[in-house]
Amino acid sequence: MTANQTDLKELLKKRLFDSISAQIDLIGYVPDDIAKLVKNFTFDRGNVGQMPDDAEYQAGSIQHGAAAVNNEPDKETLAELVNDHYDKVFYDYGGMMGILYGDTEFRNIGYWDETTVSQDQASERLLDALLDFIPEKSGKILDVACGMGASTHRLLNHYPSENIWAINISEKQIESTRRNAPGCNAQVMNAVDMKFENDFFDSILCIEAAMHFETRQKFIEESFRVLKTGGYLVLSDILCTSKERLAQLPMYHSPDNHIETVEEYYELLAGAGFSAIDITDKSRDVWGAHFLRAVNRIHERFYSGNINIIELTETLWTYYNANAVMGDCLFVSAQK
Repeated sequence: MTANQTDLKELLKKRLFDSISAQIDLIGYVPDDIAKLVKNFTFDRGNVGQMPDDAEYQAGSIQHGAAAVNNEPDKETLAELVNDHYDKVFYDYGGMMGILYGDTEFRNIGYWDETTVSQDQASERLLDALLDFIPEKSGKILDVACGMGASTHRLLNHYPSENIWAINISEKQIESTRRNAPGCNAQVMNAVDMKFENDFFDSILCIEAAMHFETRQKFIEESFRVLKTGGYLVLSDILCTSKERLAQLPMYHSPDNHIETVEEYYELLAGAGFSAIDITDKSRDVWGAHFLRAVNRIHERFYSGNINIIELTETLWTYYNANAVMGDCLFVSAQK
């Protein structure tokens, strides 16, 4: 092996090591997550699955996450963090978005069964499953956190454009929504501070976004305010695995938005005044199925030579890290 080949080999090793190290650093100070990742694997220095004592955890492991808790960004800063991330990820047509989502502008995880053959189909199936909670699809509907407008466009199958509203905190995504769903009322607005009048909508839809809101409670209260009596709030939502996770990740910065159980979610809706509450855990058919398909798709791309070993490694570790964050995936319906 020549000196140049040795250098290239070392550079590759360093890149792969740095990539994996960065991902492990993200989860390393949430003890339950790092233990789940390695389970009972034993190193020479002992079993990684053993938890550090509370003093060690409080003194060292949580420090990085504590910085986020002690310096919580305001609502505008949080919006910028979410925008920067999703505006970059959503429009990465040449990267993983292109690999996993193809030409569709849906960006949700989807709802899968044995007949689902594509991400686009899974995303449409998710929206249709949520709309099934609304008995009569009439009147005005609001698409909250509408993304690039694929969900708003599909609402045109049931509602005239003048009865469809869509909001998002990203101007870029609202521009896409206006292009994808012409004639609809798309505007930049925060879901926890809506500018609509009381009793304005007949239905509200929200797909995989409430985990980012500051907070779910404010969003649910705002939804109750702007819904007409008898109107429906329907959403798919993802619970994070721990409060530490919310402190660790900038886009999920506040432990105040953490919900531990389905029962707690129910109480939140009931406390805002909602009734006829229906909450179903769909984790296996949402994140579980998406994860398995995505990992398989990534390996197919690698095998066919479309991505290299570095892209494979970095993408897989991103998914493994996301899997440590994902808790219950819920379908929720509630009536005012």
